[in-house]
Amino acid sequence: MLAKANLRDPRAKPAQPSSASGFRPGGGMHGMSPERGDNDPREDALTVARLWQTMVTTRALSWEAGNRSWTHYHGNARPGTSAGAAALADENIAELTGQQRQIEAVEWAQRVRLEGRVMRPTTTDSVAAMLALRSAKDLPAPQQVRELADALQEVGEIPPDHLDSEDLLTAVQCLGPRQNIDVRERILNGKKLTKLLGENLAIYLWEVTHPDWMKMFWETRKLARTIAIGELRLSYLKLEQRKIRGRVLNVFD
Repeated sequence: MLAKANLRDPRAKPAQPSSASGFRPGGGMHGMSPERGDNDPREDALTVARLWQTMVTTRALSWEAGNRSWTHYHGNARPGTSAGAAALADENIAELTGQQRQIEAVEWAQRVRLEGRVMRPTTTDSVAAMLALRSAKDLPAPQQVRELADALQEVGEIPPDHLDSEDLLTAVQCLGPRQNIDVRERILNGKKLTKLLGENLAIYLWEVTHPDWMKMFWETRKLARTIAIGELRLSYLKLEQRKIRGRVLNVFD
């Protein structure tokens, strides 16, 4: 909601309730889908960066009115809350730019790790809390994912460039939340990946190492919603995607 109010551009991530099976990234109530849905997970990071830049440069923050809907249970807005805007003081800018410590940040981080949300009162999001407890800073090097990447590099399916832990965990972020947690727990405990997890991660390693192809794919998916030629282009890309995924999976057969 902050992105929409300040950037006039809503998040790319769909905003359906967890009960809307097949629409919410992660596959509905149980989050068992291997995919996050019709969005690139890195788009959220770019949106946050743009929001931060806008707040710092305009020295202002806007918010939308709270609507009566399922979203207020997830801490997004409160029914009856008015839309508004506020100027940011020098202290706020100093906090945003790291020149001054934001005293609330420690408490907010603790809430996310225990409850999965910042706003109170609200419902607990156990999946978000479990992900927060297994954040990158708490994990050892993702050796299981490294081995998948090495195998793909050996046969030329992904570029030979060095992949650091952040690159490898980006592929993990492409998974649905439950599989994301499963992989992170296996990394934490030094356990092997299941065949299904390995296959899904191999596909996403290909995707995160081919950003130009994926950018074209996501843009074409959006175009397909509006014009017929976009749907035609998307059908060709989906055919190519199936061939790519087939090659990637053959590496591990």
